[in-house]
Amino acid sequence: MPAPPRSNAPTWIALALAPLASALWLAWAAYRVGNAEADTGLAYDTVLQGIAGAAVAGVAALAVLLWAGRRGHAGHALLALIAGLALSPLLLWFGLGAVLSSRRDDFERRQQQVMALSATIRGGDAARIRAAIDALPDRPGPARTLCMLQGRESYRLVKWLWVDEHGYGPNLPSDELLAAAAAVIDGPASVQDKQASLRVVLRALADRGEAQRLRAWTALWRRTLPQPAPQPLRLSAQAEEYGDCTLGDPLERVLRESRDDGVRAWLDAGLGFEPGRGQAIVALRALRRTDTLRALLAADPQFAALLREDRDAGEDALSAQADSLSAALDASPQPAQQAELVEALRAAGARPREIGPVTSCELFDNNEQRRAQPHDTPARQAAVQRIRAVLCPGAANAPAPKPRKPAAA
Repeated sequence: MPAPPRSNAPTWIALALAPLASALWLAWAAYRVGNAEADTGLAYDTVLQGIAGAAVAGVAALAVLLWAGRRGHAGHALLALIAGLALSPLLLWFGLGAVLSSRRDDFERRQQQVMALSATIRGGDAARIRAAIDALPDRPGPARTLCMLQGRESYRLVKWLWVDEHGYGPNLPSDELLAAAAAVIDGPASVQDKQASLRVVLRALADRGEAQRLRAWTALWRRTLPQPAPQPLRLSAQAEEYGDCTLGDPLERVLRESRDDGVRAWLDAGLGFEPGRGQAIVALRALRRTDTLRALLAADPQFAALLREDRDAGEDALSAQADSLSAALDASPQPAQQAELVEALRAAGARPREIGPVTSCELFDNNEQRRAQPHDTPARQAAVQRIRAVLCPGAANAPAPKPRKPAAA
């Protein structure tokens, strides 16, 4: 058979093969992970696809070299292939830099829109606030947007496989958060989105210890209901999770931060408690004053029934008191008030825990022994005796354990 004609085509193809494969992969990567919030797993898959593409390009390079050998330019083609391979890292370096720069620009643009939204909220125009929320990239929705505006995570920049850079929104004051929530309430959003937005704002009020704003918050919540709600108002919407605002039960967070003041503010705002043990136990554990217990019993009959009929609920309430009583007695100018609360809980039906790893009596005595103050006032000693009479019914006549003396320096 006659030899095939000599040709430079394989040489040019060998030179272009590696840069062309790199350029095609860069275009694919820019298409798949070119935006700031591209998923890390997607970036990982894109790299794996690049490796697979490199293997295919290697097979193609071998075929080109065989073709070049038949055309009489095997040496030229090999040199061209090496030159193309030398150019590819430079192309990948600048190409990946361009992709990352595009992602950075997209990330900064998103952050600028969040910052601009805070200025719109300060302007007070409800229609413009709703339009600015709707115009945010990826349309995060009002609830997640209000989460961002508490100084929490907003958008993120995923730098390929292993580095995440998070942006944070401006930390707006509570009055501006309430104004933004009011704009959402007055708009066409669904009831679910409106109530989810208010739960996000309620979390902010709880974290900031601003229970005094519950009345303004409650007024917004009522506007999401199809008809005037009967007293007391209960939060019936399901808890959701938006951004890093993990909501759970908003009442639990309010009471965890504000304790007794939170219970009073919740009641004063016309809010109630869901039926069942969940919210009721949290409220009972938060009590610090006898008058608040009376208000709680008067506002919702389920608390009186729970203390009378549910032994575990009463034990939880008294154990919560026992865990904090020593510190409360030390801080209170009137220690008798702490004893009155324990006695009022017992009179309402709560019984101390007498069986278990740590009883209510042991919990209180252990905290007493760990106190740093070696001397007690007569008023405190009398309050301790009254408390032990409730928490330690089997040892009511036994002397109270003496606090340990602080170690000598």
